[in-house]
Amino acid sequence: MMDFEEARVLPHRIDAERAVLGGLMLAPEALWQVQAILTPEDFYRQDHQMILRGIEALAERKKPFDAVVLADWFESLGQAELVDNGAYLTELSCTTPSAANIVAYAEIVAEMALRRRVIEVGTEIVGQGFDTTSGDAGEVLANAQVRVSALLPKQRGGLSLASDSLKDWFKDLERRFEAKGGITGTPWPWSAVNAATHGLQDGELTLIAGRPSMGKSIAGLNLALMNACRGVRTAVFSLEMSRAQINRRNIASLGNVPHNWLLAPSEDEDHWGAVSAALRQLKEASLYVDDTPDLTIVQLMARARSLHMKERIRLLVVDHIHDFKVKAQEARFEYGRIAQGMKTLAKEFNCPVVGLAQLNRALATRTDKRPTMSDLRESGELEQKADVIAFLHREDYYNRETYLKGVVELIIAKGRDIEAGKTIYLRNDFAHMALRDWEGEVPVAELSPAKRAAGERWGKVASAGPDF
Repeated sequence: MMDFEEARVLPHRIDAERAVLGGLMLAPEALWQVQAILTPEDFYRQDHQMILRGIEALAERKKPFDAVVLADWFESLGQAELVDNGAYLTELSCTTPSAANIVAYAEIVAEMALRRRVIEVGTEIVGQGFDTTSGDAGEVLANAQVRVSALLPKQRGGLSLASDSLKDWFKDLERRFEAKGGITGTPWPWSAVNAATHGLQDGELTLIAGRPSMGKSIAGLNLALMNACRGVRTAVFSLEMSRAQINRRNIASLGNVPHNWLLAPSEDEDHWGAVSAALRQLKEASLYVDDTPDLTIVQLMARARSLHMKERIRLLVVDHIHDFKVKAQEARFEYGRIAQGMKTLAKEFNCPVVGLAQLNRALATRTDKRPTMSDLRESGELEQKADVIAFLHREDYYNRETYLKGVVELIIAKGRDIEAGKTIYLRNDFAHMALRDWEGEVPVAELSPAKRAAGERWGKVASAGPDF
């Protein structure tokens, strides 16, 4: 039976560590392969950690790292006794028969290091669980999820031949061709937006920004609900609205039920049938909602990863970026970290991530209140991280006499792979908590009598031609 003390020894393989270090002294050209797998901290023994550091330091200076030169390196640091004045280095180089399996040995060392980190993180989590002064339970859990997710094996990156990825690229091209020039990503609820963007693309961060009452939250929920009802596994983080508010808005848009009636149902109108039908649809929808206010980006990422580990998330919507818990004095950098966190999830999950964002108050003081990129709060960081930025604007919110009554303009301000600068007209159906496709002719401004008369006079002059 195993002794208790033996059972508590941390996982390690000294023979594999020796084989890696001895193999490097025999085959210095294998260093880059080892460095792609290991760091010095992955070795269990301190002297082995120092030997790899010495090898890397000598290689950086383009010097050999055989037993003799390494012994001099340790001597220069006053740590010769750590390698028995060079005797241990000679033993390593002489007892390693070959460097042929050095990658396999390096992977064994990495496996043992990962096991030790799992134990270390697990011990820390247990300690925080017992420590009632280390924050509330939710924060402890979020930190635990982050620590555990950081241990998950990452795909190995690095340089590779561009041609190696051509097969996958061509398969994606064939998939896009089969869409016949239509939607190649996750669809928006509006046909004109799909025509302009080809849908929301996997791995991309899209920002929908606007001033209050422009329809940001409505757009975000419409997008999430439509796809969830199609069976697309969708996660919504609402830092602004409660679940009850979200359910009410979803029922209103799904069932075409007046939102005011849902707030205060009356006998004057009967919408119970439409409510029941919408409830059935919503019950079948693959929609997940987290309405925790004042989240940090670390907590959001941990919760999203937790759900994604059970089953893949295909669309993530965050309402909204400027409701995150941030330090005011570092707001610019904080929002950059938030956007980067969302972009990280988009690439990690290989799905679209949509964030709603606020615009600066200064916009309301201008004559032309249509948003520009500089109107984004902390615009530099957000503009840099986002792949697509769309603004929502309602001219009739500021001017009741405008010819654009009932119009919500969706302005594509940035697109890495799509044409920017387009303005798409949507119909304001906020009474049912929805944005709808604009049907019919796009509204045009009517000329005043004075401008019309001036235009007619100019037309007569132009038709007469120049008088030489």
